[in-house]
Amino acid sequence: MLEYRRTIQTSIFDERLGVPSFKVTVPHEHPPQAIAQKLRGFAEQVRAENAQQVTQVVEIWDEHGNLDFSFKAFGFSISGRMEHIAQAVQVQGNLPLAAWPFRSMVEQKIVETIQKIISE
Repeated sequence: MLEYRRTIQTSIFDERLGVPSFKVTVPHEHPPQAIAQKLRGFAEQVRAENAQQVTQVVEIWDEHGNLDFSFKAFGFSISGRMEHIAQAVQVQGNLPLAAWPFRSMVEQKIVETIQKIISE
């Protein structure tokens, strides 16, 4: 079984925005076209599973199947980008400073959802 990699950026802050950031990488063994199609269900999956906690969802897909997203969860604004790269899905984003203690929980939920989607 492939293990996910949690990559902590050198600085805990996004230099451009001055906010804490996170980054996770989930490996897979699927062709790029198949994974791009599966990823399109990611935001919908998150909304369906967390309808009461996740609001104000915005998603913008590019022609390569990458996603720029933002949403509010438990009152915190979260934004980022999900890309499929060679044999992996990478998600990186920003969290408000008040949500920083929950970073590991956010990362784990992202990883679990991606693993579930790509294994279907």
